[in-house]
Amino acid sequence: MAGTGSGYVLDKAFPVNPAYTGGSVTRFRCVSLGSSGINLNASAATVTVGIVQEEIDATKVATGKAVADVRVSGVSRAFVGAAGVTLGNRVTAGANGGVVATAAGNIVVGIVVGAPTGAIDIGDIVDVLLTPGAIA
Repeated sequence: MAGTGSGYVLDKAFPVNPAYTGGSVTRFRCVSLGSSGINLNASAATVTVGIVQEEIDATKVATGKAVADVRVSGVSRAFVGAAGVTLGNRVTAGANGGVVATAAGNIVVGIVVGAPTGAIDIGDIVDVLLTPGAIA
């Protein structure tokens, strides 16, 4: 993979919604921000606040006291949620909070700037330059 994902600019701690989708927080997934804290974002129509950088088990999340480190600016590693993601192209939130190829009208998460050698597959980890809030 090109780079190591270490070129970040800003990480921020956010409270985790006790009803977090799926129960546990999984790193390198897109998250949105609501009144109860961050939650998994699997929708191209919802603004992604950033990409979560750590794992938190469901028991801790359920206490309502969990806080997660979220990359909000710079370069972050991201889980690929669907086929069609390519180096140099924009991505949005999709399946399982992973990044997916952007279509017209989607809210952009960022641009893929680093990827494994060869084709990018579902489940791969890529480097994304975060550009949250832009519309494709």
